[in-house]
Amino acid sequence: MRIPSLLFILPLLFAAATVRADWLLASSVTRVAAGEPLGVSVVRDAAEGEAPLPQRLAAILEVGERLVSVELVASDVLRADAVRGEYVLQWPADVAGPVVLRLAQQPSSRLLLAAEAAPPLPGEGAVPAPAEPEPPATAVRAQPALSLNEPMYFLLGNNGDPSAHIQLSFKYRMFDVESGVVEWMPFLRGLHFGYTQTALWDLKSESKPFHDTSYRPSLFYLWDIPTAPESRHLLDVRAGYEHESNGRDGESSRSIDTLFTSLDWRYRIDDGRGYIGFTPKVWGYIDRAENSDIYRYRGYGELGIRFGSDDGWLARVNLRRAMGGVGSTQVDLSYPLTRAILSDTAAYLHMQVFDGYGETLLDYNQSHGTQFRIGFSIQR
Repeated sequence: MRIPSLLFILPLLFAAATVRADWLLASSVTRVAAGEPLGVSVVRDAAEGEAPLPQRLAAILEVGERLVSVELVASDVLRADAVRGEYVLQWPADVAGPVVLRLAQQPSSRLLLAAEAAPPLPGEGAVPAPAEPEPPATAVRAQPALSLNEPMYFLLGNNGDPSAHIQLSFKYRMFDVESGVVEWMPFLRGLHFGYTQTALWDLKSESKPFHDTSYRPSLFYLWDIPTAPESRHLLDVRAGYEHESNGRDGESSRSIDTLFTSLDWRYRIDDGRGYIGFTPKVWGYIDRAENSDIYRYRGYGELGIRFGSDDGWLARVNLRRAMGGVGSTQVDLSYPLTRAILSDTAAYLHMQVFDGYGETLLDYNQSHGTQFRIGFSIQR
């Protein structure tokens, strides 16, 4: 049996996730005004020793290929046994746009921020510059064109038959927000392509075949709802088209086409490290000919709930309910094994429980009892 290409990608992703960053950077905001102070939480691995956190930390701002040296200053006197401290960074007036913040002398996570340019100071005889237009409501948070989408994991379980559950997911912003095309047609700035691939791997059978693999390409628009820089709320809305199929033919072929709308709301608590969130999603079927009764098992929507912290336990609950109470419940619980590498990727211990119908598209109308799996993830 030929191993699908996704298995060659997994070792590279998991190897990258094991790169260790002993210092974690976090902030309750994603935007900062140039020339204004920014609050940054710094968490150090307690295994480093008894030396207290320093009152000042050298840091680097990466603005494209430009590196700017800055300093984090503790907002209060730090205890000798502290492993977490609150610092203030006075943001340089000449640094604007997407910026990555990292520590200069310690292996740290990388914090992605968006800096707004400071207004020019009026000079004698200077001609006032025209006021910058307000950013449209469709502005997207500063992030790479290629970014993470849904959780990515590799999990093992044995409920009578040993199996593995694998998921890879990414999204791609199709137009550069600073390109001429977007300046001419601003409505294109939020257009994204998404792709998620989920596989259930049968580890019992002789040839170790994949029981079923689901391919989910999507085309959607992402609205990043603007909030105040000091706000604890993060909110975005998606709407678009999604196709899902298992790539098989004959009686085993399954596919659906849907139009969907989803919302992702988070509220930061515990000084910005912890949060609670809700991710409801609703859809309508535009093609379900190969499985015409799938709406009886999947319904027309789902509710996701998340609560936990960036540097600790995080729980995710996903609920689907259809006709007659039929549906599914999935619970994911994860804990970081390494500090973040690029903003929100790391290695996590990951446990998953699934109960209900349709763990795979092939088995959309079947229930195989409660499934428990454990493994690791690189995005949760």
